[in-house]
Amino acid sequence: MLAPTFATRCLSLLAVMSMVVAAPIPIRLRNARSMIVRDDSDSGSDSDFSSGSDWDSDSGSSSDTDNTSVDNDSGTGNSTSTNNVVFATDLSIDVAAILQSVKSATFNPVPGANYGTGHDDNKAQIYKLDVDGSVGGSVYAVEADMDVDCDGTDYQCQGNDDGQSETSYGALSAERVPFYVLPQSFVDQQNIKGNSLGAIICNNKMFYAIMGDTNGDSPEVIGEASWLLARTCFPDDDLNGAKGHDQSDVMYIVFGSLVPGGISEDSPTIDIDSLKELGDKTMKTFKLTS
Repeated sequence: MLAPTFATRCLSLLAVMSMVVAAPIPIRLRNARSMIVRDDSDSGSDSDFSSGSDWDSDSGSSSDTDNTSVDNDSGTGNSTSTNNVVFATDLSIDVAAILQSVKSATFNPVPGANYGTGHDDNKAQIYKLDVDGSVGGSVYAVEADMDVDCDGTDYQCQGNDDGQSETSYGALSAERVPFYVLPQSFVDQQNIKGNSLGAIICNNKMFYAIMGDTNGDSPEVIGEASWLLARTCFPDDDLNGAKGHDQSDVMYIVFGSLVPGGISEDSPTIDIDSLKELGDKTMKTFKLTS
């Protein structure tokens, strides 16, 4: 009787072990590594998470797009964190302090640079800033809204009925390049260089962009940004060619003489790393003198 009882118990134990091994690993556990470990071969971001990863996803796979992309289908865009946005300012830069100082510098308005925003009778005045000489060239600031500009290779974006296939300095991709827009008359008056650096403060964050397009409407308006920049600034608002951010609470700081490298009229994209490098270098030494 002893031998059969022992054999029966062994068979029962083996049956239980085979069931455990065969059981599927829960999806959440299979996804754990993809949510924690970033694959450096797929991303140039400094973030600990892949830019396309989704905490609620069942697939566990990361996005194949580059770090300049936003989710064009869901409308949610990038996370409110700037960690996975390549053209975001360095975390060591005090964005709140810069915003406060620039908002207070309203004693030097540029003559004739008071533009409508396209929303009711709202106007936005451009001011010239007195900055430390190490920055180089003239610096301007204006607080305005942020409508979506899809001109360029993505001119047929959602809600964009009157887009143009080219931008002022080539044919940029509005979905892959962070750019902002200035009135053509202001660009001509102040000799602003095409593709000049901008530091855009929106939604309590700062991003770098180039002045990639101009507005020549009659009357001219101010407060426009590429699809990528607008949806990165306000990722929860589903902005598109027909729906912008109407509040005039976006600060555009324009460095009219500084142009990052890696920009060509023949290319729809730019060197985002060069943009960030110039942006961080400039903003780390940015200081108003009065």
